[in-house]
Amino acid sequence: MSIPTLPLAFIGWFFAIVSFAALAIGVLLLNQLFRRGAIPPEYMQSRIISDFGLLVVWLIGLVSAFALLNGFSWGRTGLEYFCWVLIALTLLSGGTRLATYRRHPQGQGLTPRGWVVAVAGVLLVALPLVALCGVSILTLRSDEARLQLERQP
Repeated sequence: MSIPTLPLAFIGWFFAIVSFAALAIGVLLLNQLFRRGAIPPEYMQSRIISDFGLLVVWLIGLVSAFALLNGFSWGRTGLEYFCWVLIALTLLSGGTRLATYRRHPQGQGLTPRGWVVAVAGVLLVALPLVALCGVSILTLRSDEARLQLERQP
């Protein structure tokens, strides 16, 4: 059984589009909240650095995706790093959502149906993203990808 791989062009375009969309949405949301004065001072002191860090991670994904599309060998390394970070952030976000999911009114935790809905919601987003990132990492680490990028002028 061989390891599944994806075309480098698909990986590059997919992560370029997703990174651009995430950057655009993030910047627009922060801009709108800032203009309305809806960002409380506590947020500016505690969370703004982590949000800008997240925007930098998406920027690394965007730049690396375009580097891969243009045949730069460092694009492989940057996109692989981006995929590892995206896997970690996806799993942490899913775990946090499950841990802080809406509690039962009597304080008894989630109902059985609530757990199914919570887990299904996380898996619907997290599982495909982690799988795509995993296959992308395997593809970027393959000898074929390395040789293909070395042959380009």
